[in-house]
Amino acid sequence: MSHTHKAHDATSHRGAAHDPSHSELTVLQCGCAMPSEASGERKAVAVDPEPKARNVKRLRRIEGQVRGLQKMVEEDRYCADILTQISSVQEALRAVGRELMRNHLRHCAAAAIRSGPDDAEPMYDEILDLMYKHSR
Repeated sequence: MSHTHKAHDATSHRGAAHDPSHSELTVLQCGCAMPSEASGERKAVAVDPEPKARNVKRLRRIEGQVRGLQKMVEEDRYCADILTQISSVQEALRAVGRELMRNHLRHCAAAAIRSGPDDAEPMYDEILDLMYKHSR
């Protein structure tokens, strides 16, 4: 059995929300690397709601920063000022990437590794690829 099925069975129910009255963190459940019913896109094993909310907020802020960059370029602003803003956007994107990597390791990778060598070996390769891609 692949990690996608084991992980789905081992975690909370699909679409479960965080209930502050419970002491344990409830995790939003999806099928790891399995196509969703409607779109065929791969989904995470689970996504913790608090980091997800932080990432959405960061990405909205980044979107505004990028629009600001476009305006700066259109207005022929000073190159060094534009480059400084580009660095700021890049760092914000790295923060989103770190949060996503943490979630991926915590849920998707952990489920694959626990499920056995057939799923673990490809996950090790995926993690290494991600580390190299995101360390540039």
